[in-house]
Amino acid sequence: MKIDSATSRASFGEKASSYEEYALVQSDAAAWLAEWVLQTDCPSCLEFGAGTGLLTHYLEGNFKDIECSDIEPAMVELCREKFPTIVHSIRDAWPRQADKNKWGLVTASSLLQWADDPETVIRNWSELLTENGKIISGLFIEPSLPEMYQVTGGKTPLIWRDISTWKELVKSAGMKVERIEEKTVRYYYKSALDLWKTIHETGTAVSRKISPSQMMRFFRDYESRFQNEKGVYATWTFCRLELAISK
Repeated sequence: MKIDSATSRASFGEKASSYEEYALVQSDAAAWLAEWVLQTDCPSCLEFGAGTGLLTHYLEGNFKDIECSDIEPAMVELCREKFPTIVHSIRDAWPRQADKNKWGLVTASSLLQWADDPETVIRNWSELLTENGKIISGLFIEPSLPEMYQVTGGKTPLIWRDISTWKELVKSAGMKVERIEEKTVRYYYKSALDLWKTIHETGTAVSRKISPSQMMRFFRDYESRFQNEKGVYATWTFCRLELAISK
């Protein structure tokens, strides 16, 4: 997804205290990703973008050596309070790291789609792996929130990469795809405003300014087109991928 990374990171930090109250989609994505993570026999695990611990919940107690990290100190503190036996750290997931060849597993949930340059990020993560190490990552891909795209006439700042694009990025980063799956899920909300609030309160922020009149028109148009007897709906597409170093 192409979005202002600096803006989104600051917003995630600001929303730390409210994040889990609104993060049903992210929670479901973490649970789905955990199915693969817990199938590994890696002794060590590094998690990027741990946030408040939606994926960390599944990692705890399943690795001999585990570190959970996030770039936002507020998120790290919340995660530390919930999982005090795990090592926690402040890390920026995008640049190269110092602890090369240390980790059997590098994992992240609902993170990689935020990267401006995911090919470089994947390459950087691969440097952290032991000889037979793996990257298992979960992310959102196209089509996610296609309803929003239709209402705005394609002018939404949230532009997602499809599964074919991710496969090419992985290959270009020198990794190979061992497994990849996608799953599309529809979520229901009381109103378009409720949907927007859920997105906003989980830290998704964009640099584009939207006037109150534009927002009201968006809510009205969205509800007129994407509502049924269950409520106002939005569609998300999850992707989970397991990567190994190409040999």
